[in-house]
Amino acid sequence: MDTLDPDEQAFWQLYNELNPPSSSMESLSREESPSTNPCSLCGPSAMEVEMSLSFQPGTSFLSLPETAKIKILEYAGLLRPCLIDITSECVRRNPTLQPLCSRSSMRETKGSWTAFVDRGCTHPRLPTALFQTSRAVRDEIGPLFFGLNRFSATLYRKADFCKFREATLWGVDHLKYLHIDLGPSDRRFLKLYGGVHRTMMKLWVAFCDLAAVKMPSLTYFSLKCRVKDLEVAHKLMCAMDCFPSLDQCAIHLNQYQENDIRAVVKRTCWRLTNNLGDRPPFRFLQLPKEVQLLILEQLLINRPDPYIMASECPKGLVTLQDRRRQRPTIYPLTCCGTCSPLRAMCFCYARQTAFSTTCSCFSSPTPYFLVSRGFYEDARRVFFSKNNFAFTDEDPELIMRLLHYIPTSSSMQIRHLTFKFPLTFRSPARTAHRVDDAALLSWSVLRRFIREHFDIPHLSLTIIDLGTKNYGNGATQSRNKYLRKLLKAFVDLRGLRDFRVYLADERSYEKDVERAVLGFACHGRSKPSHMPFIGQKHLNT
Repeated sequence: MDTLDPDEQAFWQLYNELNPPSSSMESLSREESPSTNPCSLCGPSAMEVEMSLSFQPGTSFLSLPETAKIKILEYAGLLRPCLIDITSECVRRNPTLQPLCSRSSMRETKGSWTAFVDRGCTHPRLPTALFQTSRAVRDEIGPLFFGLNRFSATLYRKADFCKFREATLWGVDHLKYLHIDLGPSDRRFLKLYGGVHRTMMKLWVAFCDLAAVKMPSLTYFSLKCRVKDLEVAHKLMCAMDCFPSLDQCAIHLNQYQENDIRAVVKRTCWRLTNNLGDRPPFRFLQLPKEVQLLILEQLLINRPDPYIMASECPKGLVTLQDRRRQRPTIYPLTCCGTCSPLRAMCFCYARQTAFSTTCSCFSSPTPYFLVSRGFYEDARRVFFSKNNFAFTDEDPELIMRLLHYIPTSSSMQIRHLTFKFPLTFRSPARTAHRVDDAALLSWSVLRRFIREHFDIPHLSLTIIDLGTKNYGNGATQSRNKYLRKLLKAFVDLRGLRDFRVYLADERSYEKDVERAVLGFACHGRSKPSHMPFIGQKHLNT
């Protein structure tokens, strides 16, 4: 017979004590009553002692270990991974029958405003009635509630600040995560004017004083405020001089990039996280060479490109394009997902006036190239040989202008090159071929440049055409005819290490052009499991 584990043994022992067999109950009923048994006057019987020991109170919530309390509070709904808006939590209308939230951590900007791609939080309202159980329970779970949850507050008027202060006063000293949305209620830019602008400035100074005195545990902080004047940014940042020391800080002031304001924001974030001032240098060059290369790979390769959609961005993919264009509606940005532990909004630096001490987006490697000659050689070799460089425009002249900035000694180290032809709205078939002929001529110049400045035997080339989007068939046929001419001309790049083609409108022609460029090398090779910009969902169609 199998033995029971300790928990099952304890359960059945308690069950037998609460439900004794009928024979024991009959024997207990036949015992003498206390009036006839003189021993009962002296003290409890053995049966009474055993029963009293078995009914002693068990372990209470207050005596549980902290990990068990956290699990219970998560199950009860007092601890949640999503952001808790103190201002609007009281009017939450989500049903309590769906306590689980399917909100993911990946974010991406839409147009001019930063927003979540997936749906909003579906958690039910916080069960704040649990705090009224007893004073001991409130004092016990208060530090966990304020220390583990992520809070946000909108400060659009003085009443919002008073509500925030009164709601958190009893546990604000344990507050660890906080996001503030500051500004006039009509979402105007903050100015150095009177009226509501002066009220906002006074409110912000009062909040900073409250944080300095009442929030010693504040560790992760982020701020959003619409500012486009340098003087206003200076005044906002100076009010944060009394802030407690932070581990992570993020500030967003404008959806468009203002370099002079961003410098002020960056300095404030570094100062609040104690990263300014003289610090002992890190002796990087004294590390083993293998460790140095691993660090450089982490800095120069494993960085998501904010100009690529999250579903199309594998590790090590870098786009060569104009990163200063201010058209967020046409070219949306993708958030790295690490710029804010609060998950309030995107604080990535790319094309907006924002800064985060934890942003992991790809940035220019130029600062690493300027350290020293030896550091430059190692960083250049890692950056150019391990990354996949992609062009997102179809114009060969623009590609040539971008490639001219790369020295030949660096382009010789590039191992992966990708050309992405974006999805376009094509007009019906054109009567003249002058435009196509001019483009083919420019592509021939580009191919000659690749032969002269790239290491062809070690270069892998990928061409991805996302096709046409037109209600008629004439545009697709004309486009396919042009692509056939273009791809056949890549025969003059024979000797490539690898050559892959993806044609959304003509998948049957892919093998033919790959065979023409690679020859017998393409026979018997397996299909790729993943390609840039299309992932793997379209490869098997």
